[in-house]
Formats: sequence, C-alpha cells, structure tokens
Amino acid sequence: MSTNRSVDTPVVIAGGGPVGSALAIDLALRGVPSIVLERRERGKPFLLRTNMTNVRSMEHFRRWGMADALRKNDPVPEDIQRDVSFVTRLNGHLILNLPRSYEWSEPLPFASEVAEWAPNEGIEKTMWARVAELPLIDYRNENEVVTFAQDDDGVSVEVKGADGVAYPVRGSYLVLSDGSRGNLRRVLNVRHEGRTLAMSLSWHFRSRQLREVWTAGPAVSMAYFYNEDRGSDLITPQGPDTWQYFAGPAPQGIDGDDWDQVKGLIVKAVGQEVDLEPLSGGAFAENSLLAPRFDFGRVMLAGDAAHMVSPQGGFGMNSGIGDAADLGWKLAALVQGWGGPALIPSYSIDRREAVRFIQLGSEANHALGAIELVQDGIEADGPEGDAVREAVKQDILERKLVQFKRMGGQLGYRYSASPLIVRDGTEGDLPEPTFADYTPCAAPGYRAPHLWLADGSSLYDHLGLGFTLLDLGGVDATELAKRAEERGIPLAVFAPDEGDRESLFALYERRAALVRSDHHVVWRGDELPAEIEHLLDIVTGHASWGHL
Repeated sequence: MSTNRSVDTPVVIAGGGPVGSALAIDLALRGVPSIVLERRERGKPFLLRTNMTNVRSMEHFRRWGMADALRKNDPVPEDIQRDVSFVTRLNGHLILNLPRSYEWSEPLPFASEVAEWAPNEGIEKTMWARVAELPLIDYRNENEVVTFAQDDDGVSVEVKGADGVAYPVRGSYLVLSDGSRGNLRRVLNVRHEGRTLAMSLSWHFRSRQLREVWTAGPAVSMAYFYNEDRGSDLITPQGPDTWQYFAGPAPQGIDGDDWDQVKGLIVKAVGQEVDLEPLSGGAFAENSLLAPRFDFGRVMLAGDAAHMVSPQGGFGMNSGIGDAADLGWKLAALVQGWGGPALIPSYSIDRREAVRFIQLGSEANHALGAIELVQDGIEADGPEGDAVREAVKQDILERKLVQFKRMGGQLGYRYSASPLIVRDGTEGDLPEPTFADYTPCAAPGYRAPHLWLADGSSLYDHLGLGFTLLDLGGVDATELAKRAEERGIPLAVFAPDEGDRESLFALYERRAALVRSDHHVVWRGDELPAEIEHLLDIVTGHASWGHL
C-alpha cells in the first residue's frame, strides 16, 4: 500500500455499474467529486438479468436528469408490447396476457414517474452518458481495486491500472459496489447471510426467426411458459433480434453452463427449431442474502455487494439504486461539513430495513410458479384444452398476480428505525406496509406522498438538493432557514399555491413537513418545534432522534 497521505478525492467508488454510477451522479450533482474504478472496457455493458427500472428508481432517475434519456435508449423495438404473457409455447396457446404490466402509458397520480422496461444495455448507456456530462466524476475503465486499508482520516486504495501497473488512490470514503462476485468484501471479512432459493440459468442469445414463430398472442416484454414440462422458464426480448432465456430453478439434470443443453430447452419453449446464436450466459444461484451491516468505518457496501434479492419481482438493481439515493446525500453532508456521526450508521439501519422488506416479498413471488399451477391437459387443442387453460388462468389471477402487484415493494418501504427522523407519536397507529399494494403515508421515515400540482409539475420537482420544508399553512420558517444557513445545511422552503394545499394537506395531515432530497419525510407538524437546533441536529445525524 502507498504511504501517500494526500486525499485525491472525497469518495472512491469500486465498481462502475448502475449502482456505482448512480452514486457518482448523485454526488456530482451535490458538488462532490468522486473517482469510479471499473474493471470493464469502456462501453462494454454487462448482459445482466436486469430489465426493469421500477417506479421508485425512475423517480431518482428523474431528479438525476436521465429518466427521459433511458426511454430513448431502450433497444427493445416499440412494437414489442410492454406486457406479461403466460403461454404454453411461443407457437402454442395464449393462457393470459397482462397489458402494460411493466410500463404505464399515463402518469401515476401517486408517483412522479412510471417504470421503464429496458435491458441493462440501455440502462448503462444512459448512466455513462450522464456521467460524461459531469466533470466532477473521474470514471476510469479497465481499473480495478485490488485492496484497501482505512484509518481515522480516510481510505488508501491500491488500484491495478489498464497497463497492469498498480497505483495508489486516497479517498475520504470508499464505497464497494463491485457486485455479488466481487472480492473486496473479504478485506472487511464480511459474509452475506440468508439462503439460496434455487440454482438457475440465464442466457442471452440472438435469433432472427424467433419473432416470426411467436404466434401465442402478441410479442411481449416477458413470456412465461406454462406447459406439460412444468418448468419455470421465460423469454424476454433484449433488442431487435436479441433475447434472454431464464429458467429458475433449472430443470434437473441440466447444466446451465452447457449451451447445447440450454439450446434444447429454448427450442422446446419456442415449440420448434429456430436459429439460435449464444451471446453469453450460464448457471447462477438465485439468492436472498443480506450483509449484517453495510457500513464499516469509512467503507460502505452498496448494491449486490451488500445484498442479493430474488429476481422474481425485478428488485435486484432497483434495490441498489435505493442504496445510492440514500448514501449520496449522507456522504455529501459529511464531505461538506454539515453532516454528523450518525449519518453513516444510519445508512445500514435505513437500507437493511428496506431491503429486507423487499426480499420477503420477492421470496414469496419465487415460491409460486408453473410447477405449482400447471394442470394436465394444458396444451391440448379444442374445448378440453381451453377449459384447462381457463382454470390455470384463474389460478394465475388469484394466486400469482401479486408478483405483478408490487407497488408497495417499490414505494411503500419505510425507514421506521432510522436515527434521522423525528417521530410524531403516530407510529402505533400506522398500518404495516404490504408488498403488493401502496398506501401513501406522510409519517416520518416514509416516502413523501406525491401529488401532481395544478401547474402540471410534480411535487418532487420542487424538492431541493438538501432539505425542503413543505409549507401547507403559513408556517413561519424564518428561524429554521436562518439556523440552517448558519450551519451550512442546504434547506429550501416550498409553499404550494392555495389550490394545491388542500390536496396536499389531505395527504400529509399536518401544516408542514420536512422532506429530504431522496423524498423521505423526516419531520411533520402543525408548527415548527421550539428547539429548532435539536431538530436540525437529528435530521443531519448530530443527535439521537426523539420527540420534539
């Protein structure tokens, strides 16, 4: 390790995939430089299982200035409907089609964005373009963190450059976002805890004929195969003639790393021979794992380095985007000098609660599939087969549909144990969040209820980069703004037009709420507390939480 004691950058990020890039973008927009060290070549995306940027992540993409860009960068043709279908084979029978399951044509009243179904290629293209626009991000391809050591003042990082020569980097903080297979957790002696749900397989491949033989309903974003094989497989389009095949769990006796065996599965799912060219793929474990904590002094874990989520529900990358959104403002507060010592520990507390909530919902999704729902005769032609398929369709609607009703998992998680919120005494009266359905709640720790304002803007568009006091009834914020300015805390006041106040008051149930830039409520009340300094101490991590 180098003995160089200079701080090269406030934040070093090991891993420049979607999570590491999102964190760097968040920091740069707050005026905080970072160095991102990514071992891949420039412009070479991972062909991952990631396909959906969900509603919550798109709300973050919106404030990072790249939600519309992702829609433009989606490589999947527009005539592929953003639906989910259940079919016997691609050239067989349609059992059920769920229109617009992954995207909505119209805005949602309770969210500032809608989900975007786009493969990882489009996601990373969008991220990298945004990174290139922000000069505070030093993004280094073909550079890999080898090891690191921290002390009271920062973290010394050893990096292997593109030329194979090691060099030192010094940062105030280090974030490990090097994925589930990264080796850097070993330096911290961190072991994930949880369980393996299944041994599965995933392959990307090229086929120009597959679309031509897809006759079981419309070509859609995701087609599940429910047939006499009783597998748990599906196909998703990745581009004009590229596709992804997934089977989880993989059929017994199948080697997920053997393309010839997987090719046979794809032909059976399609229902006939088609041209198939492998691009990348193999066997993998579907895991539901969680690190015991995400913060270790000046080193933090994010994304798959911190947790693994079952792919049944599409929360893998999206959970990591949530990490970046929570961690970005906290690191910026520490770098800029207005954040307190509770900020970094609160990252573990907040995100572990949210991720565990998402894991439990995703595990429930994983537990019910074709093996449990397929009935004999499902592929038969004529009235007999129609009757079986109708029965399976009703079973899907009654028992499986919750997998596609996951708005609570996207928007309803809360930071109820956070040390950075001021509890208002309503905790015991609040309903438990549910994974399937979302109910807005403005209690401290929850995502701030959203509203489209009369002028057509989103409420979230009026939230600043620090804290925003939402004034719904003439609250005098003079002293709060003065104290925040004296302490260097970024704080804005937003008083909506009179026509919007009644609707917002119905959601927030108080005349004022203090909201963080990541959209979480930290305090609400009918008037500001007398102890304004203590309020600011709590929400910036300088004091323990409590009632004011």
